[in-house]
Amino acid sequence: MASAEGVRAAGAQVAAAGTKTVKTSILKVGGKSYLSARVTSTYGVARRFTVKQRVCAARTCRTVDVVLTVGAGMTGWQERYLGTGSYRRSGAPRVTATAPPAPPAVPAAPLPVATPTVTVTVRETVRETVTLAPVVAATPTVTVTVTAPPPGAVDTCGAPVNSYGFTFCTSGARVTTPVTEACQVFGCIDNFYAGEGYLVMCRDGKVSMSGGLNGVCSYHDGWLRDIYRFAV
Repeated sequence: MASAEGVRAAGAQVAAAGTKTVKTSILKVGGKSYLSARVTSTYGVARRFTVKQRVCAARTCRTVDVVLTVGAGMTGWQERYLGTGSYRRSGAPRVTATAPPAPPAVPAAPLPVATPTVTVTVRETVRETVTLAPVVAATPTVTVTVTAPPPGAVDTCGAPVNSYGFTFCTSGARVTTPVTEACQVFGCIDNFYAGEGYLVMCRDGKVSMSGGLNGVCSYHDGWLRDIYRFAV
């Protein structure tokens, strides 16, 4: 379902190969175009997918890569900015799957260095009187630096701050496909991925894909608000 701001997604291209299903589409938000890639994996372990889709603007075409890591049996969603104006896909997407990068190795702790023991024998009797002055401990100075948020920071209109573009601002686009990132920012209902509407928040704080359907959030105290993406 398109948003009131005129976001449109061209007919999706789908590539299926046994253990993965890939779907690509073009999103247009506020005059800017994005290539959207959705990968559903039935691998038994996490995989890093590289989706290659040829896109064209007017008479110029190029191949755009979208890279995302998807967990075992999960669906992942990633967008790639193309530019301003209108774009179209050319041909079906091509996809490769590899193992995700291994985490960096933890360096081994250095071996302890033995400290030599020095024994000093003093044979001279010292009769000089030494007066010790009191030692005054220095008072440490603590400096607290408060960093202001960077100018032009994205306003989420009250939504949790996130790097996936989710917002309560109505200038964004409706989310019409279940995306894994939504469950990382908000709490999802149990049958979130089975929803066929658009992304909404229920009154119990959970998010659902039942927006625009009869009985939206019916088991979660009713509808609270719509959730958008890529506010302009």
